[in-house]
Amino acid sequence: MRRNIVWTMLMLTTTALAAVLIHANAVGAPVPSLLVATPTFLMYAEGDRRQPAVASTGGGGYRVLSATSDGTVFVSFDDGAFANVETITPALTSRKLKMFPRGTTIFPATDGFLAYEPSAQLVRRYDARGSLIGAPVVALGATEALGVADAIVTLGNGRLRTFERSGRERREINLDGNSLTPLPDARFAVYDARDGEVRAYTAALEQTAQLRYVGLPVRALASAPDGALAVLAGTPACVTSNAEIDVFTDLHAQPAVRIHGIGNARAIAVGTDTVYAVNAPCGTEQEGSVSAYGRDGTPLGTMRNMGTPTSIIPFRRTAS
Repeated sequence: MRRNIVWTMLMLTTTALAAVLIHANAVGAPVPSLLVATPTFLMYAEGDRRQPAVASTGGGGYRVLSATSDGTVFVSFDDGAFANVETITPALTSRKLKMFPRGTTIFPATDGFLAYEPSAQLVRRYDARGSLIGAPVVALGATEALGVADAIVTLGNGRLRTFERSGRERREINLDGNSLTPLPDARFAVYDARDGEVRAYTAALEQTAQLRYVGLPVRALASAPDGALAVLAGTPACVTSNAEIDVFTDLHAQPAVRIHGIGNARAIAVGTDTVYAVNAPCGTEQEGSVSAYGRDGTPLGTMRNMGTPTSIIPFRRTAS
């Protein structure tokens, strides 16, 4: 039976993920507020407040996937012989949706999630309640996948492919890249590493925009609820870094803001008010951090004591 459970301490063993209620910080500018995934735990972070949570003593491989319009976030993690998918609400309660054999890779979709079974190389799509949508698709060598509109998009083996809900392949093109990212109006963005371009496509693989990044490799993409696209480009490093984050509000124009001084960033996220850079540790005795910037590029500070963050999503909690 699926249950809603709220945790009150880190190591409490249960079958669902959650965290305790945390009060908002003082009034003023929006306080950076995130749901953070690390290899060994999830964490709600707001300003200087931290609340980690785990599914069980054997849980690991936590990932935040995507958020719905009401702020609920899909997360995945491994626990024993299974790969699990759950949702976490802004009230910090969780709900188990689905369990798969361990080794199944979970990818985001705009209305739920995807599950990729490597042995059979099949991708199945599920809605926000964990119910199967349409037929499975054969995605040979897929390294990334995304559910957008009525299509499944896969990337791998030098091919970008889209599939209809019936499972039939709709179209494919040659593309070797990374960072499938949803956009409004049933579109998505992806980086083409061979041509050095960030491109926007419809679900039918009709190209609608391109951004040139010759000589400056793109490391990650992230999109905001209002459609803004953030691009992490360059070579992040602890000492000498030429990395930057460009934020586009119009994919046919120059970036609205270009943020320099990015350190050892490995992932990014962008919300309505804030841009985030996930920084990997720079030494064995250090933890990772998250640097926050206003959407105008103003530095807002660095959130430390974050473990080793691998993925984050803006997540402003509400009182339960």
